[in-house]
Amino acid sequence: MTKLCNQVDYRVRRTDDKVCAAKGGTVDFLQLLGRAAHQFHTYPSTSPLCTDAVAACHSAFMALELEQPLTIRVGPRELLVDDQPVGRGTVIEHELWRPLHRARVASLEFQPAVSIRDWSQFCPLVAAGIRPSRLSGAFAELLLEAGVSAIVARVTPRPELFEVGAPPEPVQVIVERERTRQSSLPATGTAQHLYPPDKGWVRLDPTVPYESISLVDLTVLVNDPSELAAMLTRLIDEDPGDGSGRAMALEHRYSDVVMLISALDARLGRILFSKLARAVLELDAGRRRALLQGAILPGLLDGRLNAEAVLWEFSDIDLADALGLLLELDAASPHVLSMALDRLRLPDERRTSLAPLIEAKLHARQPSQGGTDRRSAAGLEDVAASLTRVASGVAKDFSEFTAFELALTEQTLAVLADIRAAVGATDACDAQLRCALSLARIEPNPAVVKAILARATPLLTRVLRGDRWDAVLQLMTDLQTTAAALESLRPDVTATIRETLASFCDRDFVRRVARLAVATDGGRLRARAIIAAAGGLFVPAWLDALEEPSDRAHARQLVPAIGDCVFMVAPAIAERLPMLGIDAACAALTVLAAGGAGYEDLISEQTQREEERRGRESMRALARIATPRAAALIVAHIENGPAFVRPAAEEALWRLPAPVALAKTRELLGRREFVMRHPSTAARLLERAVQSADDNLDPLLERLMPLRFHFWRPAVARVGTKAREFRH
Repeated sequence: MTKLCNQVDYRVRRTDDKVCAAKGGTVDFLQLLGRAAHQFHTYPSTSPLCTDAVAACHSAFMALELEQPLTIRVGPRELLVDDQPVGRGTVIEHELWRPLHRARVASLEFQPAVSIRDWSQFCPLVAAGIRPSRLSGAFAELLLEAGVSAIVARVTPRPELFEVGAPPEPVQVIVERERTRQSSLPATGTAQHLYPPDKGWVRLDPTVPYESISLVDLTVLVNDPSELAAMLTRLIDEDPGDGSGRAMALEHRYSDVVMLISALDARLGRILFSKLARAVLELDAGRRRALLQGAILPGLLDGRLNAEAVLWEFSDIDLADALGLLLELDAASPHVLSMALDRLRLPDERRTSLAPLIEAKLHARQPSQGGTDRRSAAGLEDVAASLTRVASGVAKDFSEFTAFELALTEQTLAVLADIRAAVGATDACDAQLRCALSLARIEPNPAVVKAILARATPLLTRVLRGDRWDAVLQLMTDLQTTAAALESLRPDVTATIRETLASFCDRDFVRRVARLAVATDGGRLRARAIIAAAGGLFVPAWLDALEEPSDRAHARQLVPAIGDCVFMVAPAIAERLPMLGIDAACAALTVLAAGGAGYEDLISEQTQREEERRGRESMRALARIATPRAAALIVAHIENGPAFVRPAAEEALWRLPAPVALAKTRELLGRREFVMRHPSTAARLLERAVQSADDNLDPLLERLMPLRFHFWRPAVARVGTKAREFRH
């Protein structure tokens, strides 16, 4: 028995130690997380201090070895881990609790699968400490927009406060009566929230004994449809603002206002519908027209939204104007007017007095329609006659069955046939690629984007193997355009897109593009367009192909096409140039020669490899670039370069534009030390310069003529002798 008790005590002790160690590890993790947030508050996100802090935070979190999510609550003065306060007076309070409390974060849940990228997105948001408002999203929304799903933030709701004050005693009696009536109605199912629960608070006079207020109660207390619409707008985090904003609120929340008024007693509802009608008539012409055509008139035809209760309160002139808008609804025929009047259930006297007004509206529109539209085709007389109906008793009305004209004309059948043909002609592969690209464009998480594009890459390969080059070009262009558009907003997503495109641009892709470049007369132009779309991502596979003897011939065929796109591929070539073998380096130098201004020093450094072929291609590249810096480097190699490079440099000098070559030649020959060190080179340069018939050589020849007396150095003496011969 004693032994068993000792084992139990030992296990309990070990469990307590493990719990304490876990709590200590959580505190260490939170401290590192706070320091990481502080680094983002102080330094840019690309700083090594930030990246190192994020890495340390991630390592501490992984060391916890969690199997369940770690939940941390934001208390009144500190963070709470398992209901235990943590971090008061430390970096946890200053860098975590304060910004999270300011952002109204109630709790954080860290999933075990959180990644370094999630921390790098989470820490800047914590460092910013943005208080949620109508202009900035809540902390949880910002996390989702950044593509962070492994860190879940629960935000304390921000209620809206409505000032009601002290309702008059009669209003309170009506509220109590409505509550009694509502409670007596049979339940129709589970209660549904029309707006977010706990979103709104009502400030009442302390003498009013209301513990809670429903939206129906609020409708009675406010007693103003426009004000009610503004309150409902605030419940969805929109600010109605000034008078124009309140008008917009009534336009957008009209159906909800009608729904709440309809829930009231019929007599009270008629009063509020009358106020709603006046509010609609007080709108400016454009908003009133939009509200009538978008909600009220369709509701009248469909029997919804108690539209007849609102329109009943219109004056005859306003009602005629409103009903005249029915003829502008899509697919409406003139008989809609008759059906609308029937739905209104107007007295015969008012209907009879309304008919001339509507007929006048129709006549006023007639000249502008040119006499050929659907109203003139039906005949104004028939329409006017249908507006007046004398009924004795109750009769059935079947006019609504013909109110809307729906017919499959020849034009409609042709459109349907075109749609069917378009669906059949749609390439499923292309449609899937477009869908994947659209998803990648809106998804903020690079891991999800990588998975989406990984599924799309085989489809793109299928398009490539089908030699559908136009589709390949368009898709690559779209990928590059998407990456460029997201570079400033989501650079990690941009990197993922470009990694996917780089993996697609493999050596098989290079071979296919090379065959395309020589296949037809326009193949080079198409290959150039594809290389331009790929940009620098095409370069690594092309250079690797040049290193392989089996692919080298194909890769060399692309040199002219790549040279046409030198400005887009030059940075990628320059990055790998120092590491290339002789064959790939020579091809790369040929491409850079097509317009590699700015890379002259890098090209010149290739002569240090002590390979004659590489040195010769470097000098040729500098000669084709022909910038002042390139000319200066050629001269430097003639004077001080390795012996195997000087002949190539001398040849490159004369490949420069003639004025530049002659100026550099006079510069070299004008330096006595150069002539004394390289008399053979000086003699050749002098012969080439004289052949150009340069008139500026006479002073130079005068200075070189005394060298013919250097008998102890025959090579130098020959330079002076040649100068004397050329002078005379």
